[in-house]
Amino acid sequence: MPRELKNASKEDNSDVSPNVLRVVLAFRRWGWAAFWTQVVLCVVSSVVLLQLFLFPRTGQPVSPTGLDTSPATLPGLSFAWVGVAVLGASIFWNYRYTQMAKKLRSPDRPTKSQTIFQIKIGLIINLIGMFVTLLGAFAIIGALTLRAGQGQVGVIGAGSFNSVIQPLDFQIIQASFNIIFAHFVGLVASLWLLNKATDKPNRE
Repeated sequence: MPRELKNASKEDNSDVSPNVLRVVLAFRRWGWAAFWTQVVLCVVSSVVLLQLFLFPRTGQPVSPTGLDTSPATLPGLSFAWVGVAVLGASIFWNYRYTQMAKKLRSPDRPTKSQTIFQIKIGLIINLIGMFVTLLGAFAIIGALTLRAGQGQVGVIGAGSFNSVIQPLDFQIIQASFNIIFAHFVGLVASLWLLNKATDKPNRE
């Protein structure tokens, strides 16, 4: 028996087979790894997106509501915030994986079908998050492309908006792809756990 499985069995007083211990270790490792990775990326992306509200771009007027109404940011920004919200659900679900590792070692552990069902929910959450955030990223990139193609520089008239592409526009793109990567990490973790949960028992 591998050393890690022996250490896990020492921590557990219940009668758990080596195959179940492998699943427990997978849930513990990949749950925490995905949890902290997504937390860091979520915080970084949220800070960048909040700059639109806290620090409006210089030389560019804002709408009466105080929001940035640039066509390069507003459509994609809405999708990006939805992606952040879904990422929050994914972070919670990865934490739930770590708690499932404890339940799997208990006598009243969930069944294999119940465990797989929980993993599939995690897969669906991250797929939805990736899809929504990708829509936002495409909207932002498309709007920036249109602005660059127009070749308009400076303020055209009273009440109009500066069409210059500024560094914050690219920071928003980076934030969107950070969110996409965070969902990708959760997706990989869930797929790996699904593989471990459905793996054939080792008869050795």
